[in-house]
Amino acid sequence: WLILEHLRKKKKPFCVIDTHAGSGWYDLGSEQAAKTGEWKDGYACVSDAANAPEMLQQFLTYVAGFDPVAKGRDYGVREGDDYHGPFYPGSPFIVRDMLRDDDELILMELHPREHETLHHRVKRDSRIHLHKRDGYEGVVGMMPPAIRRGLVLMDPSYDVKQDYQKAAKAVREAWEKWPTATFMLWYPILEDGFDAELRASFGAIRASGGVLCAELATDQGGAKGRMRGTGLLVVNPPWQFDQQLGEIGDWLAKTCKLPG
Repeated sequence: WLILEHLRKKKKPFCVIDTHAGSGWYDLGSEQAAKTGEWKDGYACVSDAANAPEMLQQFLTYVAGFDPVAKGRDYGVREGDDYHGPFYPGSPFIVRDMLRDDDELILMELHPREHETLHHRVKRDSRIHLHKRDGYEGVVGMMPPAIRRGLVLMDPSYDVKQDYQKAAKAVREAWEKWPTATFMLWYPILEDGFDAELRASFGAIRASGGVLCAELATDQGGAKGRMRGTGLLVVNPPWQFDQQLGEIGDWLAKTCKLPG
């Protein structure tokens, strides 16, 4: 959200590439969401909190008003399907709702079911191009895009440890082809994870705008494989992005009562 706001400050068009796009948006009242309940420990703990930093509050207000059912076919709502709400926008729709007429969004999703769902949800928007393609390979193969201002968003599942290596390699190789872009990679911080190796690998990227690492985690340990935090690695972050992210991170740690 912060990076998109920065890109929108100039009239020149921008391109966003999302390598692991998912299905676009999510029904938090669905049976699947109820099984995991993950959102209750994340978004739910901040959605109604007071005194959020201004930029975060703008995002929370946007999410609170996100209602694909009200939008109907433009947001890929299928007649006859059972929706419950509340809804949460995935990165494809967060970006979509911030695109201007000349901007572009390139999506990649390899999972057959999620690709089919996402295709149905974005097919009416000519600014969006969806590819059924491996994101690690695709982001390198598509570099550089025709529009030379932009953002690459990488949000893998990290189901296997090789994903850490694949993500780092893909970002490095894509940056070499598009060195002026901003690259943002999300990663989980696990009790037995490989995040330290991932951070170290970004030392090879000598971007003119630098590389920013931001993490929000508890110091308390836990069971093997347990997620205890989250991190972002950002190549060529926008001006003052570190300050904005720091303010938001401090507020989140306090609001979510993270120990450590």
